[in-house]
Amino acid sequence: MPFVALALAVALLSPFATATDGCVDVHIVGVRGSGQPTGFGQQVGRVVEGIESALTGRGLSVTSEALEYPAISVSDSFGLVLLTGDYDRSVGAGVDALRAALATTEPSCPHKEFLLVGYSQGAQVIKSTLAGAEPSIPIAAVVLLADPTRDAAQQGIVRLGDPATDQNGAFGAIGLPHHVSAVTVDVCAAGDGVCERGRQSFTAHTEGYGDAPDLVVPYLLRELDGRLRFAGFLR
Repeated sequence: MPFVALALAVALLSPFATATDGCVDVHIVGVRGSGQPTGFGQQVGRVVEGIESALTGRGLSVTSEALEYPAISVSDSFGLVLLTGDYDRSVGAGVDALRAALATTEPSCPHKEFLLVGYSQGAQVIKSTLAGAEPSIPIAAVVLLADPTRDAAQQGIVRLGDPATDQNGAFGAIGLPHHVSAVTVDVCAAGDGVCERGRQSFTAHTEGYGDAPDLVVPYLLRELDGRLRFAGFLR
């Protein structure tokens, strides 16, 4: 069993906390991409919906929220925001917001786990936040879609979509500590020049993630189901 799925299963099932004590098992935080309106955005929203439905179907209590941050558009300015520093400030605001969200674990709910899903700039926000994260932050899993800071050499990450590429993201690589990379799923669509430097298809970036839920959700739950059966929750 790949470690990312085993870690997710252990995190969610031990010590078998339930919502009956007023605590939630999993809280999903979705981080939208550049220029997308407030909310999850299409790519993240589909994955969040799929994960939430699948986990609740297995008896876990799940809540979700869309991270509020600028998510400044890159294309509207023809990329000038990358030169003015506005893009970096948008990412920085997202990092501050996500750090605040991850600090909301109540002492009375010590078994609450976070599951993070980010697309494009949102994936960079997640990576920038977790790059120096302490193991004490309860991260069940991380799903990165079209990550512009993709580190192709990082070990431990499960790669779906176009896993064969050996190219970093367009904005350089950001590495993750092992305890985070071990529970991270990375999805880069074939031809997406944002997560795979050197490719030229912006269409792949904006339209290449329609099947992301079909890749991510079954992968996570296939391994999770095995753990559930082992624990006697499924037959």
